[in-house]
Amino acid sequence: MMMKQANQQMWALFFCLIISSCATYQRSDLYFGRDIPDGGQVSDQQWKNFSDSVISHYFPEGYTEWNAEGRWKDTQTKKTITEPTKVVTFFGKTSKQRDAALDSITQQYLKRFKQQSVLRTDSKCSLRFISANK
Repeated sequence: MMMKQANQQMWALFFCLIISSCATYQRSDLYFGRDIPDGGQVSDQQWKNFSDSVISHYFPEGYTEWNAEGRWKDTQTKKTITEPTKVVTFFGKTSKQRDAALDSITQQYLKRFKQQSVLRTDSKCSLRFISANK
């Protein structure tokens, strides 16, 4: 009987660990190409204005921006295109509001800079902040 009870407790603990790992955060990355189809590029100032007025509006708690170089194959010319890209990374709990905010940011960028698409990736992750020991 003791062995059965210990086994049940072990499975209960295992189940709780699985549930808590399912309640992890979501990492979302948005990839914004900076080439403008009619010519030119989204300038650093234009990007800053977009980030400050649009992205910060939806995510005032914070996000991370970094520069990247995107490469993709043009389906018509079959040539590989290289394009400067801004990647914005967000961490948060999954919700309809968060999803709508990410979609709104994407749609505003598409419209403002006449883009064909913005790449979005989502993945589950666990995170923690590491502080200095005191």
